[in-house]
Amino acid sequence: MVIVVNDSALGDVRELSDFELDLAFGSDENALSLECDAAYAPEEGQFVFIDGTEYGGVVDQTSYEAGREASGSILCKGRTWHGILAGKRLLPDSGSGYLSVSGKAGDALAALIERMGLSELFSAASDDTSVSYTFDRFVDGYSGLKAMAKANGRKVAMRRKGGKVEISLPPVVDYANKVDSDLLDFTLTSVHRCVNHLVCAGTGELENRAVIHFYADAAGNVSHTQSLFGVDEISALYDYSNADADKLEEEGKKKLKEYQTKGSVEVEAHDDIDVDVGDVISARDNAHGRTVTATVAKKIVKVSRGVATYSYEVGSETTTKTSSSGNAEGNGGHAYLAGKGLTLEGYTFNADVDAESLAAVEAKADKAAKAAGDLAKDSVGEVAAAYPVTAARDGRRVTVGVACCTQADANSWFS
Repeated sequence: MVIVVNDSALGDVRELSDFELDLAFGSDENALSLECDAAYAPEEGQFVFIDGTEYGGVVDQTSYEAGREASGSILCKGRTWHGILAGKRLLPDSGSGYLSVSGKAGDALAALIERMGLSELFSAASDDTSVSYTFDRFVDGYSGLKAMAKANGRKVAMRRKGGKVEISLPPVVDYANKVDSDLLDFTLTSVHRCVNHLVCAGTGELENRAVIHFYADAAGNVSHTQSLFGVDEISALYDYSNADADKLEEEGKKKLKEYQTKGSVEVEAHDDIDVDVGDVISARDNAHGRTVTATVAKKIVKVSRGVATYSYEVGSETTTKTSSSGNAEGNGGHAYLAGKGLTLEGYTFNADVDAESLAAVEAKADKAAKAAGDLAKDSVGEVAAAYPVTAARDGRRVTVGVACCTQADANSWFS
């Protein structure tokens, strides 16, 4: 394998054969690092890629050692193609609540690439298959494409081809019966019970809040009927504070389905297997008669001396996206409900205080001032004195004196 250094203005400028490449993409990271001789290293802003593959991206920073002990190499870091897409947001049109696409897959991809302003770098593969999808608000470009692909039984694939990175949506490949487990080193985890009772809380306050319960049975089927009780019941809260009952019905069921799993598997593949993010692989343990099937969520590629090795993370994906669709408690962001006078535009809260609200604040301030005065007044109790001592109070101040008397009286009182 050789790596190509490309400049957006000059085109391909050189090829490198002696390098160390490490990149990861999928559920997170979406980043690359490249170490090579300083004399041939790419500059910040240039692209690096292995032609005909998914492996490449843009160089954002470089670092090197100076002095007598310097190695003479430079470490370049940047974003993979996936990371470039993740740095964009798929926002709805002005006046629209959500962004939706429908039609031929190739046309939908081309429109989304153009919307993100990346038409000079990416292209869409021709595909007449019909797709349709409504994106979460403010979703990043890469997460949005993956979600659209998954909803239509597909995956996101990229290849450097014809001077651009071609994005396509090929069908997901199920390797469950195509890959020998001898090609995989794996750690298998079997799950007996997962979350099976989801309390979905929507709009409203206290007893007026919209609440819906969803349950999953032992086979993972989701409904409103509970079948697991006692120690077998595991519940969680889905806090979606700006959802009405209809939205809770839709999203709550979807969320509980995501919890249903029979296990997980950590996989490291040998050189003989190369699969894509979104594909399905399985790990089989013949000694214990167990098999776990999972979706590839992240791919890690390392190239050293021209030889590539692959490893994978599979199972539930993790994400940095922020979405208005809410999240289960303890699993990411929170859905926000604006109160009176509060609006949320993009990522900014704005507060408008009207005359009624201001008057209420003033009334509370007056009440607090009066309470403070009463407290001060009452901090000294009644004052009494016996002749010939006199005492008088003025607010919190007490004055003590001695009544008129003869010198003989004074001498007798204080003797």
